[in-house]
Amino acid sequence: MQDIKELRNRIKSVSGMGKIIKAMEMVASSKIRKAQNRIFESRPFLEKLEDFIAELSGFPGVRDNPLIKEHDNFESVIILGITADRGLCGSYNTNIIKLINQKIKEYELADKKIKLSIIGTKGKNHFKYMGRQLYMVYENLSDYPKFLDAREIAHDLISDYLSTDVDKVEIIYTKFINAADQQPIHRQILPVPLLKLKEKINNKDDEAKTTESIVDFIFEPSAKTVLLSLISEYIYTIIYDALLESTASETGSRMTAMRSASDSSDEMVKDLTRKYHRARQQQITIEISEIASGAEALKYKSV
Repeated sequence: MQDIKELRNRIKSVSGMGKIIKAMEMVASSKIRKAQNRIFESRPFLEKLEDFIAELSGFPGVRDNPLIKEHDNFESVIILGITADRGLCGSYNTNIIKLINQKIKEYELADKKIKLSIIGTKGKNHFKYMGRQLYMVYENLSDYPKFLDAREIAHDLISDYLSTDVDKVEIIYTKFINAADQQPIHRQILPVPLLKLKEKINNKDDEAKTTESIVDFIFEPSAKTVLLSLISEYIYTIIYDALLESTASETGSRMTAMRSASDSSDEMVKDLTRKYHRARQQQITIEISEIASGAEALKYKSV
């Protein structure tokens, strides 16, 4: 028979933890709608910007842009990984770190130099523990990323690429599908992959395509100059969009994890309560039996 006092203490402990978990779930639930709205506002802007850049790439001289032109030899790459600053968000950090390690392994097998930059405390702690040197670290951005934060990060990446310190810049982050589903993805930032942007346009449905081509416009001073001013803003927007997607994914993953933990806590309390009642019932039965036995013994003694 289990100790009744021990069961009572466990029920109290699990119930208290369950209340904390439930509160965390409610906080995540209140944040997820705002995070979703920011993503839905950001995505159309990024898509139109990509379409515009892809169309401009057909003009003469555009491919000479230093942020579009590939380096002669591909020897080094910056991998920018976005993780969370806090835990208790299910498999969110584990999945993104797994994909980062996978890309690192691929480039190491290809004998490429890797500079690993990390956004988020969890990623920083993991890779430092694993003994990997980090190139740049950015923290305290996962709760509410701002466009100026993205601009600062993008500026560092652009400077490295223009100085020919690296030949490619890639980003790994988690794309938000819905509150219960998030997908770690990988994409190239620099040089700007014009071919992929063009393929994206060609793969769109005919109904979604505009009937007016950008070639029909006259640019002043020139399409090349317009694109030069747009490319940097495009890089800023990619980083900002990735931060927003990651924040929403982290919040959704935390909400789902806390909901699952809350359900498990409720089930555990029910199971412990059943055991407590069973143990209490056994104790009462034993006490009644002892009283009856004592009374019977006194009866025979008096006779």
